[in-house]
Amino acid sequence: MNKQLQEFFCDEQDRGRLVFENDPEYAALLHQTTTLFPDGDLPKEIFDLLETANLLSFAHGFKLGLRLTKWAAH
Repeated sequence: MNKQLQEFFCDEQDRGRLVFENDPEYAALLHQTTTLFPDGDLPKEIFDLLETANLLSFAHGFKLGLRLTKWAAH
């Protein structure tokens, strides 16, 4: 299911329905992070960490939504 969740995550981003940068707090923290690197590019390890954290957040929300749907049906 992790592969499928990752595909859902990427699809939501591609369609513009999941844009973390639209959240002011996320955008501010991302800006603070990018200012630490004068060339403007995040090191691969930090980029990968952010992507993994975003995917985990999405997966948690998705699974929670499924559990809430199941709970509400009872």
